[in-house]
Amino acid sequence: MKRKQYDLNFKKMVVAQGKEIGNMTTVARQHELDSKMVIRWAKELNRKDLDQLDGKSVKQSKFVPTAEGYVQLEKENEKLKKLFAEQALERDILKDLLKKTNPQLRIK
Repeated sequence: MKRKQYDLNFKKMVVAQGKEIGNMTTVARQHELDSKMVIRWAKELNRKDLDQLDGKSVKQSKFVPTAEGYVQLEKENEKLKKLFAEQALERDILKDLLKKTNPQLRIK
């Protein structure tokens, strides 16, 4: 099951409605959310460092690479693919050698 991510404006709106009504659980049910999550949002939004969020969600869980970072990741990925292919080839060569030197062993 994939997790949903809500933006800061939606969180503020839900928490404001909860404070207005005085019941976070009711607001959570209206928006089909978990009440514990809405209460956690309210606690997070009450923190004093809210002005430092600059429109981002309270927790950043995704890594989004920049253009340079993306190129670097592609290079590293290619290097790892080559390394993996070399190790697989070496493993196959060693298996064949083992089969030839010890035919009584059953090696798949």
